[in-house]
Amino acid sequence: MKIQIILYILGNLTLMFAGILLVPLGVAFYYRDDAAVWSFIYTLIIAGFLGGLSKIFFRKREEGIGIREGIAIVTFSWIVCIFLGAIPYWYSGVCTTYCDAVFETTSGFTTTGSSIFKDVEILPHSILFWRAFTNWLGGMGIIVIFVALLPAMGVSGYQLFSAEVSGPTADRLRPRIGQTAKLLWFIYLIITASMILMLFCGGMPIFDAVCHTFTTVSTGGFSTKNTSIAYYNSLYIEIVVAAFMFICGCNFSLYYKCFQKEFKKVLKNSELRFFAGLILVAIIFVAMVLYFSQPESFNNETKNNYYYTLGNSFRRAFFQVITVCTGTGHVSADFDLWPNSCRFLLVLLMFIGACAGSTGGGIKCVRILLLLKSSMRELIRVLRPRMVKHVKLNGESVSEEIITESSVFFVVYLGFFGVCSLLLMALNTDIITAFSAVATCMANCGPGLAKVGPRANFSDMAYAGKWILSFCMLLGRLEIYSLILLFLPITWRR
Repeated sequence: MKIQIILYILGNLTLMFAGILLVPLGVAFYYRDDAAVWSFIYTLIIAGFLGGLSKIFFRKREEGIGIREGIAIVTFSWIVCIFLGAIPYWYSGVCTTYCDAVFETTSGFTTTGSSIFKDVEILPHSILFWRAFTNWLGGMGIIVIFVALLPAMGVSGYQLFSAEVSGPTADRLRPRIGQTAKLLWFIYLIITASMILMLFCGGMPIFDAVCHTFTTVSTGGFSTKNTSIAYYNSLYIEIVVAAFMFICGCNFSLYYKCFQKEFKKVLKNSELRFFAGLILVAIIFVAMVLYFSQPESFNNETKNNYYYTLGNSFRRAFFQVITVCTGTGHVSADFDLWPNSCRFLLVLLMFIGACAGSTGGGIKCVRILLLLKSSMRELIRVLRPRMVKHVKLNGESVSEEIITESSVFFVVYLGFFGVCSLLLMALNTDIITAFSAVATCMANCGPGLAKVGPRANFSDMAYAGKWILSFCMLLGRLEIYSLILLFLPITWRR
């Protein structure tokens, strides 16, 4: 392990993080949030000091970055950004403990959207902006920004890019990895600007439009309103938000192919078809169940979640299915009050998640698709033992290594889900709350069920539980391997 190069790059990233803090600091000055102003200034000073020390004492002596260094840099970069990003919450007083501040920041950068705030509408504008901004930065990944800057320091960024981008493989859109990172951020910025304009034109105030755009294109889910998108009660806003959630739940490499006018390849993409088909089937199922399972007597709370007309049932199902499947977490209804079949399906969708190479979370559709195809192949082999059949995606054979990786990832993912759920239940958390809390945090989704449902939050969770769930969020965002490998002695041996 090349410690010098790791600390050198971490120092540069910390300095970049200090520069990023100028944005929320400007917002704090604009809205005259005095407590927040000083909290961002102190955080900026701390980040600049730590980054400067690292630059001075750990100069770049080795240029090569291997797999081990890439994993260490990416993982520690996220941890550094989380612990520094928690300072504004803690110092400004909106979080009474540093544990809560770390939970909120982890949720922000990992684009989970789970929160400890019972009333977000009383928070200062600059803190609301910081919550949304952490979602936006974490969506495409601050490491991807950094990868674009690495060539200027004479460092290759491929290992960082591979460790950062979600999915079994990291698609290289351009010959140079720095160009790929810049292209991804260019697409991300175009999508962001488009959504801000559409929400503003739909009557949403500009501040809310910016914040909700940041948390939608990143599939993060933080909102400036306690009831999230339901606050606006606007079909137009729900359609816009749902559309962009779906767009950002797709593999971003497909948009590059659109720019290259390779539309046939996009339409024939196996993962995209599976993702769209899954959402369509889930919407129809949930809408039918909502419509046909309406109780005879209604109270005020039930009226908001069961719907007299088929159109309203489809409207609520449409938004909730997309927000859960993409791991965004915006809600327009309390799905925890829905029939058990709908609740169970939504939890399954949390696990499956969005497409690889997207801002969404979960196991990823491509892995689920590979597992289904490889399972079918093994079933056929029972009848035809000598048959040679390759698993194919997009018309091309998939290597056995990738299939094995997907199978192992699935098993390890479920293993950590079981262990973390057990730990939460050991803290006197009920089984539904524990299961759904771990599921939503590992899938970077946001709301769960029961005590962490859409109308609740994570504020009443025990401190130990918040640390466990913060670990789950980071575990899901880094797709398990990067974080776990740091605990293995072989990673640190030369």
